[in-house]
This record gives sequence, C-alpha cells and structure tokens, in this order.
Amino acid sequence: MKTAVIQGKIVTPFRTLENSVILIEDGIISQLGRIPDVEIPDGTEIIDCSGFIITPGFVDLLCHGGGGASFADESTDSIKIASEYFLKHGSTTLLASLHAKPHRLLLNDLRRVSDYILEHPESNLYGIHMEGPFLNKEFKGAMNEDYLWIPSKKLWDDLWEASQGTIKLMTIAPELPGALDVIREAAKKGVVVSIGHSMATYAEIEAAIDNGAAHVTHIFNAMKPLHHRNPGVLLSSLLRNELKIELIADTFHVHNAVMELLLKLKGSDGIILITDSIKAGGMHEGEYDFADQKVIMKDKKAFLPDGTLAGSTLTLNTAIRNITRLGNAKINDAVRMASLNGAKVLGISRQKGVIAVGKDADIVVMDSEFNVVMTLLKGNKV
Repeated sequence: MKTAVIQGKIVTPFRTLENSVILIEDGIISQLGRIPDVEIPDGTEIIDCSGFIITPGFVDLLCHGGGGASFADESTDSIKIASEYFLKHGSTTLLASLHAKPHRLLLNDLRRVSDYILEHPESNLYGIHMEGPFLNKEFKGAMNEDYLWIPSKKLWDDLWEASQGTIKLMTIAPELPGALDVIREAAKKGVVVSIGHSMATYAEIEAAIDNGAAHVTHIFNAMKPLHHRNPGVLLSSLLRNELKIELIADTFHVHNAVMELLLKLKGSDGIILITDSIKAGGMHEGEYDFADQKVIMKDKKAFLPDGTLAGSTLTLNTAIRNITRLGNAKINDAVRMASLNGAKVLGISRQKGVIAVGKDADIVVMDSEFNVVMTLLKGNKV
C-alpha cells in the first residue's frame, strides 16, 4: 500500500517545507522532497493537503484520559475510548497514565492497561506513566492523599511485575525515605524516572540525578516556588541539563509569560509538551471524578471543590497553538516540544517524532487554527 501526502506546509522540528511530497510505503516514509523531484508510482493513494499544516505525530508522556474515559477506569472499553480520543487529536504515541490507588486496585489497573497495550501493538499506546504512588503528601495536588504509598523496593517490584514491563516513566518524590532505592531499581529497568509532587531540596535532587532521575513532571505544579536561599525542584529543573521538563501549556497551569521564560531558560530541546488530561477532556461542563474525588470542569478548567487544579482538558494541538501564539514560540520549536522531544525521552526517536525517510509515517494534518483534520498512524488514516 502506497500513499502520497502532497502539498501542504510540512513543519518538522527543524525546518518548514512547502509544496512537497511525503511518500509512504507499508507504514514507513519512503521518500520526502519537492513535488518535481519525487516520482509518485501509479496506484498510489493521493492525500491533497493544500492549505493545511503537516507535522509529525504528537508524543504525549502524561495523559490520564479524555473523551469521558480514564485509563484508571475498571474497563478496557475506557482504555480504547481514551486512546482513540487522543488519536483524533494527533497523539500517535501516548503513555497511559495511572494514579495512586490502594495496593490491590492499582495492581489491577496496571495489569489491565498493560494487557491492552501488549494485545494492541497497532494502537497509539506505547506504555504506562505511573504518576506515583510514591509522592509527597505536602504536594499531592489532585492526588488522593489516602492512596499514596511509602517507597520500598518490594512495592516497586509489585508495580513492575503487574505492569509486565510496560512502565516507561514514573513520577516519584525523591526526598521520601526509601525513594532512592526505588529510583535506582526503576532506572536499571530502563524506566525514565521523573521528579514530581515533591518538596525535595537541591541536594536531594542532585542525589536523585546521580541515581537515575532524568525528568521533571509538570513544571511549576506540585512543587515549591523558586526561593533564592532554599532552592528545590524548580531551580534544579531549570539549572540542571540532565533534567528534561514537562509543560502543560493550557494557560491555566503556567502563565503565558512564564512559558516564554521557560523557553529562554531551558530551550526548546529541554521542554516536552504534555496534556495531563483527565476524562473531562473533550466533554461538556459538569462534575467528573479523579482518584475517587469530585472534579468540576468549567471553561475548560478542571479543579477540585477547593480550587486545586485537577489535571487538564488539553490536547497537544491546542498546546502548540497556545505556546506559539501566547508563549512566543516558533512553530518548529512548538512541534519539536510536542513530538521529537517526547520520542527522545522514550528512546524511540529513530522511529518517531520527525518527518523523514525511514521513520514511521505518524503524521498530523491541521488547519491554520491548529485543529486536527486528519491523523495517520503508520500510514493508516485514523
């Protein structure tokens, strides 16, 4: 099966191409170039994208759900609904994110989601982001305090075994007793260890980096503000190049001017756009739930009754629009932060995150307002 995506404005993480052709064969990009330079074989399906923006498929490292479904719901149907909701919004690679629950229930979630991932290799679900359960109660955010665990190697082994090796990223507070043991064990399994929901000191962050931490979950949120005499997670995130940072660019979690500052301090290669979406994403205003707590969604903002932000209702195409129009990012940099950077974190940038020959044909087509009009997953229109 051959497909040619023609015309359109191809925006890669590094440059923009006009009037070009992406030729796809068996799910892989086989040719890329100007229209006069690419010979399109007879029988090729033509997708004319004149007037549209074409980008690599998005890579979302933190997503709890959307379209009325959560990955933590006790139903495989919810996994499929949430997966397809984000596929429609351009996320061709997705980490299904789970949150803290009592021991038995969380292990059940991990088994159910990992079973789905292993049984559906054609889907956009690449693995699991385990946000917790080893988080600091002082910075729990929207997490249910009663469900947080005390770190131990035994409990980590339980999580890993239940996930069948599909945990790709885990958020942990490194200052908790026993956390460094967990960080070491997770890193040895190839898991990306992310610092979050934490009040760690700068010295504790350094120790975490030395033991395998390489990432920071939703910068500025669930951490102390910057203090010039008592630096912590935020200062470490901005200063240490070992740490890549996640940004929720929904205009609620981080002010527009702060997004612009982040770009100046961290650079477009150090930031990964995420959604942190919950099941309320894409739904009508009203009441929802997260970690057995009531969540209110109004004006696209999700929050607990006390006003605490509870994830988001964001999609990555909207994040690109926000950070380009409100955060002063160049469109190529915005696309990089939504695609290639996440692929690099997961170690799959040889296949994902760039439009180039030899890469998977994961492609997003958007209009001038960054609304997704088509998603191709390995060359298949989905």
